Amino acid sequence: MKVKTFHALTMQDAMRDIKEELGPDAIILSAKEVREGGRILQAFNRPVLEVMAASDQDVQRSPQGGKKVQHASPVKPSDAGSDSAQTFQQTLQGMLKPNCETTTPTVGKRSASLKPSFVHVKPKRLPHLHTVMNELGRLLEDLSRVDSRSIGSQPSPMPVLLRHSLIEQGMNPSTVDLLLKEARKAEQADGPRDDKSLRCALQREIAKRVRTSEPLPNGKGYPSIGLLIGPSGAGKTAAVAKLASHYRLEQRRSVALITFDTYRETAVEQLRRYAKVVGVPFACALSARQVHEGLRRHTQVDLVLIDMPGIGPRDLALAQELQRLLPKEAVTTHLVLQATTREQELCRITRRLSDLPQLRLLFTKLDETESFGAIFEVAHQTDVPLSYWSIGRRVPGDIEVASSERLATFLTAERCAPSQMLVNRSVQSSEAAPACMGAGSHHG
Repeated sequence: MKVKTFHALTMQDAMRDIKEELGPDAIILSAKEVREGGRILQAFNRPVLEVMAASDQDVQRSPQGGKKVQHASPVKPSDAGSDSAQTFQQTLQGMLKPNCETTTPTVGKRSASLKPSFVHVKPKRLPHLHTVMNELGRLLEDLSRVDSRSIGSQPSPMPVLLRHSLIEQGMNPSTVDLLLKEARKAEQADGPRDDKSLRCALQREIAKRVRTSEPLPNGKGYPSIGLLIGPSGAGKTAAVAKLASHYRLEQRRSVALITFDTYRETAVEQLRRYAKVVGVPFACALSARQVHEGLRRHTQVDLVLIDMPGIGPRDLALAQELQRLLPKEAVTTHLVLQATTREQELCRITRRLSDLPQLRLLFTKLDETESFGAIFEVAHQTDVPLSYWSIGRRVPGDIEVASSERLATFLTAERCAPSQMLVNRSVQSSEAAPACMGAGSHHG
């Protein structure tokens, strides 16, 4: 007897394959519905019929015409001939009936030894995708409830927004976290808590950690001398011209300009034109002794501004010599730096010049950036006070006395164009601070 298992989508297809493979006298032993793809993915696989059939005759194809040639098996035809055909027809009729169970009858003498097989044909149903989708839906619903509970337990978004803004502007995350922690403590001690009170408390914490210096003229009977030194291209010459025009035209002080940057003829000519427009004396110096001798003959000048060349070993030596020859209490050194420079580079340059007495920080190009974190970090880390900052290109104008409260306002303000934040276009040492900051600056 030849036994073989067939797989088909429908019973008609299975019967056709059985008849072609085993002949019309084949007997169906069992039939059941199975799924392709195994157990793991069975929910997404379609069902098929698995039919086991047997035949007493071997069916082969003739090599000449392709017709089927049946070879008689050793079993006698009288044993199962008519019974096999009858059983096949009964089984076929039973399998084609929908939603029913059919018991395969015994097959004469030859099939008597075979156990009766029960064939259950299940009605077609949708795949188990509905069950899977329902489970996914319940899972997503549970997750949404967890997210809503976690969001509700989170603090107000204002601290998160402020922290993100300060870090984005270049402040160190550890510094920002400390400032916010102290601001929350101060806010709780002051009274009702809201976004505005937190912002004001944070501004006060920032302002406390930045020092500023007094304006240049000190009024002690001898000239105030300001050395402006810094990297090439930082804006030293423009800063000298802006300070000279303000103190000469607005403060009515006597001002003199001196340049040591004789290596660049364009810078000399530019400063000479500025001096002519403002109406102040101008001179080129080749040594520190020339400056010393000139100041001895002109003690009546209120303010002397000296434009130093770009930072180099010789330039540092020149600045140190000037510090030795001139009265120490009258000289301040203003390190001119661009606000667009990285924090690491700003700190490196500042520490390199830390031996110069009365060192101050003068920042330029605040109008070209919306990030003021580097200014805070270099002032906070080096403890060097801020003196002035340049907020535009206009000469005269576009320069301010640095204010720690104003820097705190820049850092915590909502992001907008620099021209909208830097509204003060002149030097005002007594600038009104925001209402939440209080009056006055932290001078060093």
